[in-house]
Amino acid sequence: MTRLSDAALQDFIIQGYRVVQPTAATELHGELHRQVERVLATGNPGNALIDRIPLLHQLFADPAVDAALTGILGPGYALCRHCHCHDLAPGTQSQNWHKDYPFGGNMRYHRPRYILMLYYPHEVTPDMGPTALVPGTQYYMDGPSDEVEGLPLTCAAGTVVITHYEIWHRATTNSSTRTRYMLKFLFTRTQERTPEQRSRWMPTGRHAALYRTLWRWYGGQAPALRPQRTVAALQEALQNPDERVRIDAYYDLGTLGAEGVPVLMAALKDESARRWQANLERGDFTNPSQLESPYGLAAAGAVAVPALVEALQDGDWWLRAGAANALGCMGIEAQKAATALAAALQDDSEWVCRNAADALSNMGQVPAAVPALTQALDDSRAMTPWSLSDAPLRENAAMALAKWRAPTAAVAALQQARQQSNEYVRSWAEWALDRRF
Repeated sequence: MTRLSDAALQDFIIQGYRVVQPTAATELHGELHRQVERVLATGNPGNALIDRIPLLHQLFADPAVDAALTGILGPGYALCRHCHCHDLAPGTQSQNWHKDYPFGGNMRYHRPRYILMLYYPHEVTPDMGPTALVPGTQYYMDGPSDEVEGLPLTCAAGTVVITHYEIWHRATTNSSTRTRYMLKFLFTRTQERTPEQRSRWMPTGRHAALYRTLWRWYGGQAPALRPQRTVAALQEALQNPDERVRIDAYYDLGTLGAEGVPVLMAALKDESARRWQANLERGDFTNPSQLESPYGLAAAGAVAVPALVEALQDGDWWLRAGAANALGCMGIEAQKAATALAAALQDDSEWVCRNAADALSNMGQVPAAVPALTQALDDSRAMTPWSLSDAPLRENAAMALAKWRAPTAAVAALQQARQQSNEYVRSWAEWALDRRF
């Protein structure tokens, strides 16, 4: 398999998308186009799309597609249950700019733990309502204005576009006489550490600290340069109305390590109290702890873990939930918090529980947390649903155990979880058990 080049991965970090031309013969795409039309003639299959069109597995196994997915998500990536075929009929008007609903109702990560794979089985011309992206917007919660045209994905038959899950996008107006099909699939990273070593990269300008942080996460060399602004100036920048300015300030504070942690923790306490209600009222399944300070705390790394573990014991649920999200952003560097996160699965707040389970899924296998995650598979407490799922805590627990290759102590519970009514829990349990062999 050809490795994704450093330049290509750096471009993905900045732009948030990569166009891939599969090596498969054109006949595959023609046959997939015919099968899509045949299946949709009886109704959209939703998540059963791959079940109805097994030929899609040939596309997923294509060397060019696999190389891009492996380069971005690392080896052992997983195809998630959620998928959809978007059929844009002639005369359909343009959508508003949007992000897809947050996966599991969880934190929206800057680190590419989830990606969307968009597949076009036929040629897409400008009049067919091509998908449009706004490159570089995967790090923002504030969407583009309606005046932004974006980048239209006009392409040849069989083109695959891999995007960061959080990029802003929309369908444009289909003024042609043909239906435009786009098959959307969701993939996730299962290993936090990327084993391969990559070159030195020193981006400058806007978001330089963010890009360097991501490059180090990918195994690249990118020294954490001390920001030119003082701590006081960075703290003031956290109140700037421009989201881009705030993001840079958070990452610069994270670059300072232990020196920046007190400011970042104060920001987490302020943000979590001030924003949780507005997040829930957005109407798009946003996590109440979708905050900016966790990105800076994740950039600070292990030196921030003790303060975050202490915050997991705070009397305010919104701070506990925010601390869990920050630890989840950090991933494997926060492994020492796994015991505290496992205990948080029994928290009185559903959001603390959900965020803790999601955080554990990013940390690599931690045997001490397996019993708590196993118990969470049977948690019957009522949870606020997200999109198509009514069991987000159980789903997150099953996902964590799947990423951990179904530890022996969890096998019996995962076998039982395969019988649950929630299809996402079932699919994670099945995939977890399959990975053992």
